[in-house]
Amino acid sequence: MDLAFADPNTVLGLGRMQEFLAANRPGAARRFCILVATDSARADAVIGGSVFSYVVRSNCGFSEYLVAERAVRGRGVGRLLVDARKDVLDTEARRLGHEACRGVFIEVDHPDRAPVHFSAIEREPAFDGWARLRLFDHLGFRRLAVPYIQPPLAPNKQAIDYLDLLFAPWAAAAQANARIPTGWILDTLEVIWTAWTPELAANYLASLRQRTTADWVSLEPAVSGAG
Repeated sequence: MDLAFADPNTVLGLGRMQEFLAANRPGAARRFCILVATDSARADAVIGGSVFSYVVRSNCGFSEYLVAERAVRGRGVGRLLVDARKDVLDTEARRLGHEACRGVFIEVDHPDRAPVHFSAIEREPAFDGWARLRLFDHLGFRRLAVPYIQPPLAPNKQAIDYLDLLFAPWAAAAQANARIPTGWILDTLEVIWTAWTPELAANYLASLRQRTTADWVSLEPAVSGAG
């Protein structure tokens, strides 16, 4: 993850992930999960992973990270992680009486707004920004038509304003109508943001509510613009 994400403000860090894993208790507002992909030919070396949460109130997932070693790209590791993540989220949803999880949110740099020096650093070990967006578009993610600001992930980090919030809709109605209820977004982010920054979450959520006054938010192609 440190190789894939050059801006330290976008990386939770090992300590925070351990903290969130320790908070996985019955009745918690979310279940924090980490999946890893290993290569049996290399003594089970870790070659990729996904960090994500299931949010009880919204019945949605939130993907913090999806990464794969550059050497194994094109071998389906990302797809395996995406499918395994969906299995975990659907299992959590069914455990709580739902038919399935509604879908999963993810934050992605927008190449036109991301700082050039960070994009240049990430391009070698990770993806060109437009290639990353095309990958997520191929995986079924759509951009939510709402200006997005990521709150600080920890007290020593800064807010980020160059990310887009994407959503992969699994519910048939959301796919057909290309929109989701605003409540899915707010209910998911309130839980995620409160875990990240308890002191500031309410302020960022109030600002987001001011920008999302409609009952529904449109789902647009993940790739738009010069890419």
